[in-house]
Amino acid sequence: MKKVGTLIGILSGLAGIAVGLYALFADMGTAAAQADLAAKCQLDKTVCIMATARASAEYGEAIGIAEKLHSGAQKLVFDPERFDALLEELVKTKPHYALIFILPDELDVNIAWKWLIASTKIDDDPFVDIRTGFMTGATPAMARAFMQRIVDVHEGRLKLPGKMIDQLGGNTEMAKPAFQQMAGSFMIPVYAERFGVETISHGVQGFSQQRLSSLNDAGILHFGGHGYPDRIVDTLNGVYVRKLALSPCVVFNGACYTGVTGRWFDVTTGKLAEKRVEPDLSFALGMLEQPVVGYLAALHPDHGIPVYQEMEYLACSGATLGDAIKHTHDGVVLGNGGIMPDLPTLGTGMQLAWTPKDIMLKGTAARILFGDPTLAPMPSFAREPFALATTAGENGSLKVVATLKNPSLKATYTNTFENGLSGGSPFNDRALLKIELPKGQTTASDVRLDRIVAGGSMLQGQIVGYAVEQDDDRNFLHVHIDVPSTAYMAGLLRQSGNTIELSVDQ
Repeated sequence: MKKVGTLIGILSGLAGIAVGLYALFADMGTAAAQADLAAKCQLDKTVCIMATARASAEYGEAIGIAEKLHSGAQKLVFDPERFDALLEELVKTKPHYALIFILPDELDVNIAWKWLIASTKIDDDPFVDIRTGFMTGATPAMARAFMQRIVDVHEGRLKLPGKMIDQLGGNTEMAKPAFQQMAGSFMIPVYAERFGVETISHGVQGFSQQRLSSLNDAGILHFGGHGYPDRIVDTLNGVYVRKLALSPCVVFNGACYTGVTGRWFDVTTGKLAEKRVEPDLSFALGMLEQPVVGYLAALHPDHGIPVYQEMEYLACSGATLGDAIKHTHDGVVLGNGGIMPDLPTLGTGMQLAWTPKDIMLKGTAARILFGDPTLAPMPSFAREPFALATTAGENGSLKVVATLKNPSLKATYTNTFENGLSGGSPFNDRALLKIELPKGQTTASDVRLDRIVAGGSMLQGQIVGYAVEQDDDRNFLHVHIDVPSTAYMAGLLRQSGNTIELSVDQ
């Protein structure tokens, strides 16, 4: 599709911009790892262990390990084509987390989207209600080993090192054999507050077999670049990912299709073409053979900024991986005006008349977590993006003042879906606000943007979407506000002390 090709070209250019800017700011050399991460599964919320009929038969040992970790968990066997048949039972039990065992050839973007929609139907709001992780492996033994590693991390037998490596992917603007590994990160500098941080940038032939060891010793690993189910272009393929010697780690992948374990849909020919990746070539299945304990990746084309948003969210919240992927999907809801976008069932020959915004919204909705959603990789180590203050207004309204507190965050303040306020800049800047409503208030009939003050001056802005979430016995108003950016991940909003003022009617 022409729009997809144009969008990929834009994003490729952004990668070059990021690498060029990074070269100006980075220190050469490597970084020392900091203290190991205190990763733990948060076992205080309800869990549903789900399995397809085939996974129930083949992954019995892995499921047994999960049942021991989550004693008392609800157990369901399901048809992956009929998530709707589970809804009555799930609405009754309202699990906080779902751990879904599924075979590689059963999982595709259609299944992920069907489950995503089902996971928002436990109550009446548009947000994700069940935080989800998928468990699979190239063989039953691989699935068992994956689940066991998570338990070993939870119980302290395995440690995630305190190093983060940001692998940016092949850069066509560098000399083909060039390779640089540098201390620090331009793309996600906040991680230097807790981790030894390194960034890898290289030409299209620069990440050779001899460079595989450059990814060693990281507890958090990020991949960027263009992707297909069998590879990250000009970086690493499904054969060589199996030759890595990684430490126990959580991996965040921003390259398209790198969560695919079987069926996928090629969008580049003008019409959808159904294809399959062989198990021994699947990048995702190869990654799950490494000692990873969590892997976040997409089953369809997306782009890399939501990945950095996931990473920054964890830095500020110390939340679970299930919360991180929920945060991504809730951002899709808000970016689409407060409702989940249409997520169709894809099939061969379909002609998709999607705008670039549609492509990015649906692609971000195709991101999934492989792993146990209760695993929290680390306690929070960075300040939240905004401090919120609420006061009573007239006629029962609520006044909200959000004050920007953490200018070290970058992707958090980037709207990955549109740039209509920002001229030639690739994306608008944004603020995502989560405001706890007073006890007893369950609705917001209207939300108004009163003003934004940046550096003492008024700043233009607009509300993109809002909705109220029911979460246990608390209610939260989520609001997405866009403002102009001045360049890639730069703008007037991003200064400590800037304020956003809202009025909220019941």
